[in-house]
Amino acid sequence: MQSTLHILNGDSSLYLLTKSGISGDTAVWREVLSDGPVLNSFGTDEFWRTREAFITSFTQTSSSDYEEKVIDEFKKIQNFKTYNEVVLWFEYDLFCQVNLIALLHWFKQHERGDVKISLVCVGLFNGYKKLMGLGELPAEMYPSLFEQRRILGRNDFNFASDAYQAFCSNDPRDLENFTLLPSNEFPYLAKALQAHLMRFPSTESGLTLIEQKIIEFIKSGKDTERTLIGALLQWQEYYGFGDLQYINYLHRLSVILNVNQTITIKKNYRSAQIDRNYFLGGALVSEWEWNEEDQGLKPKPLN
Repeated sequence: MQSTLHILNGDSSLYLLTKSGISGDTAVWREVLSDGPVLNSFGTDEFWRTREAFITSFTQTSSSDYEEKVIDEFKKIQNFKTYNEVVLWFEYDLFCQVNLIALLHWFKQHERGDVKISLVCVGLFNGYKKLMGLGELPAEMYPSLFEQRRILGRNDFNFASDAYQAFCSNDPRDLENFTLLPSNEFPYLAKALQAHLMRFPSTESGLTLIEQKIIEFIKSGKDTERTLIGALLQWQEYYGFGDLQYINYLHRLSVILNVNQTITIKKNYRSAQIDRNYFLGGALVSEWEWNEEDQGLKPKPLN
């Protein structure tokens, strides 16, 4: 039996883990479950078809790229019983937290026998003013992170599985309990899911939190794609998105923005013009709105 399988949250942490000298095999979990439709039946053929259709339309990823970068890596994870231990390396943001609870939901469905499943999840560190991701930390810190990893038990798998199933629900209010009851074992999940719920349009402005920030930044002079996306990457705390996701936000806002060399806001725009016919997890965004006063979701009234 081989010793350890490390499941990394991205290629930068894979590079740093390799550089750190920690031994073991590796798999990189490159899915983006924080965006697009996500099914409860994680890992099934239907699940992969749904995700591949979304990713290949959402990005410039081809079906063969998706097969190589996502499904082939997941096949390594499916062989976890050949190891003594599986170590999950994730971080505080929404991107990572959804990917993490999805994997733990999948592990819960499988007989694990004597295989230990452990977790390294980073965010807050003494000496750093902001939350830190794995890709921002020096490789020299990885051995101590590895030594401090937490062995996961039944309650952890149950909690993560319940959270994932709530994320996949067609009623996103199912997630609100997980934002109100912070978990000592998953200390970053509540705030990440709160940030997720604020991606639904506001009852006041008709815009999501991210869209509101885009409008604010443009008005403040961040009016080129480079400066605007740079500002969003600096602003985001719990999203963990990359350039491509914010570029897609700009495309979605093309009905209210003129996106040229300089980005301008169209006069007399109406947020109702924005197409909301898309999914976040199991919820269709057009059916829900974020109530600013109650700080919660409610069904969007039928016109």
